[in-house]
Amino acid sequence: MTEKIIFVFPGQGAQYVGMGRGMYRDYAVARYTLEQVGDIAHRDIRKISLDGPESELNTPENTSLATFAQSVATARVIEHEFGMPLHAIAYAMAGHSMGQYSALHCVGSLAIGDAVRMLAARSAYMGFASVKDAGMAAIVGMDHDKLMYVMRTADATGYAEISNHNAVDQFVVSGQRVALQAIVDNALKNGARLAKILNVSVPAHCALMQPAADQMRILVDKIPVDSPKTNWFSNQTGNVMSNPQDVKDALVDQLTHGVRWYEIMQNFPVYNITQAYELGPGTTLSRLIRRAGVGCNAWHTDGGTNLRDVLAALSNHLSR
Repeated sequence: MTEKIIFVFPGQGAQYVGMGRGMYRDYAVARYTLEQVGDIAHRDIRKISLDGPESELNTPENTSLATFAQSVATARVIEHEFGMPLHAIAYAMAGHSMGQYSALHCVGSLAIGDAVRMLAARSAYMGFASVKDAGMAAIVGMDHDKLMYVMRTADATGYAEISNHNAVDQFVVSGQRVALQAIVDNALKNGARLAKILNVSVPAHCALMQPAADQMRILVDKIPVDSPKTNWFSNQTGNVMSNPQDVKDALVDQLTHGVRWYEIMQNFPVYNITQAYELGPGTTLSRLIRRAGVGCNAWHTDGGTNLRDVLAALSNHLSR
């Protein structure tokens, strides 16, 4: 195989009612995985994923577990088709936000039961730590330096910081709502293509989540984590991480630090990664990779036809 492959795993926001329906119909191993996640979590993830209602799917715990279930189910279909673990196919793996748990399971670091329990606890801790009059805002159409200037002009109004850097000109900012409104207003005045407060109440990936991080630390210290069996990119550093204690620290730090997805993509040429496959619902990460101009082809598995196309492409790569 000449191409270096990365599998990438989406986070919350990619979910929708009915996601994965064709895959669960066509592949027994996918159905088993969906039921397995539900059994571990003690909730009907199958019904929530396939039938909704949307309001139930979009609660944080259900969103993370359903997204994780579809990502892992897709990975298991690939493993079943080629008779080898995903980490034997991949040169690297990476997940966006809670997608890190999907990646860590597939890279051989986290047992599925531990990953499910950690995701459920993570959602609960974030909910408990939710701060009054706080949230997140999307800013599109300005570079990092200009956004930092805009944020400095809003410093006097309250606390906010960058929580996601998804593309060269695409960011999410988390913090107090009064500060977010000032940033949105200033961004629009300074040429942003889009700036709006998002309909979320949890200011993820910023210092306001410190109480959640403190609780997560207690849990993570009890969970066995093995070294990744292939390269795993950390959201916090944007680079490869392999030491198990560093991985544990990264899962805790993820709650209070931003997701450096743009930096992860910028590392693809450094590692000669040329093929990316998004495993899970939606197409967000594959679109970001294609737009990043990092010399990497990107595929997604959202829908039965797309999954079959990915299996055919992987078969072609593995036969070289």
